[in-house]
Amino acid sequence: MAYLGKQYGSNANVVRSNQPTPPKKPKRKIKWGRLLLILFVFTFVLGLTGLAAYGWYLERKVVQADANVPPIPDGKPVNVLIIGVDRDPKSGEAQRRENFNTDTLILAHIDPSKHQASMLSIPRDTRVQLPTGMEKINAAYAIGGMDRLKKTVGDLTGLTVDRYLMIDFQGFVKMIDAVGGLDFAVDKPIYDPEGTVSLQPGTQHLNGQQSLAVVRFRHEEMGDIARVQRQQLFLEALTAKMKDSSLVDWTKALRGMSDSLTTDMSINDMGTLAYSMHGDAAKVSAYTVPGDFLDLYGVSYWKYDPQKLKGIVQQMKNEP
Repeated sequence: MAYLGKQYGSNANVVRSNQPTPPKKPKRKIKWGRLLLILFVFTFVLGLTGLAAYGWYLERKVVQADANVPPIPDGKPVNVLIIGVDRDPKSGEAQRRENFNTDTLILAHIDPSKHQASMLSIPRDTRVQLPTGMEKINAAYAIGGMDRLKKTVGDLTGLTVDRYLMIDFQGFVKMIDAVGGLDFAVDKPIYDPEGTVSLQPGTQHLNGQQSLAVVRFRHEEMGDIARVQRQQLFLEALTAKMKDSSLVDWTKALRGMSDSLTTDMSINDMGTLAYSMHGDAAKVSAYTVPGDFLDLYGVSYWKYDPQKLKGIVQQMKNEP
């Protein structure tokens, strides 16, 4: 079963080898808010950078800048790695209490001079080379920290990771609860590993824990690929909700998730990137790493296609 690496969303396709390939559709442009899990956090934080008091609070609380990291060049493309960490100290699963596997990886290529951004979703089961051998990419951070994760993503894509933004699941839950939850059309029966959430299909009002179950759910035939589509739809609903939220709600959300959020971007850098993507002229394209499902020694992987991925990266950089 092969995925061609096209833009994903409600019209994304997974093509089976014994079926004819459907005709290509023109690549759809999506607006800044219609991204994947964790990207909403990036947008949310950027929206607050104009508030001096909370900008200072955020700088002291979540920014972990490395003095050896060169500053972001003005007007030049920047690659930001957006990370959702599969860690919850209150989880009933020992692995999720103690480890830092990455559940969501998105590499954002942002070109401020062109007011364009391209988002590459990297399935968590992508099979890559790590110091311990051929492993899933979601283990890179647990094995070697941020440096190893950035190097692994760089080796995979050919793009240097300039900055990162990372949040864990509790930050996500607190943010959703702070804005009062949101309405979402659940597409199928969904449950969480903890056994605390069980949702049936249909439009319903979701709290933070239920929302987390929706964007994490992957126990279905298409696994991560189906989850990516659901995440995009969820982000569309969340974007609409955030536009109607009050400053008080935004402030509560910021305070609630500050213990769960870390980045090496300064407040000034975040504000600059946010401003470059402001307005109707800004364009965002979304992609996923192309490949096939691979079962090897009883382990399920996502075997990426290097040539197709290279072509996608060229598109992200607007290269011929």
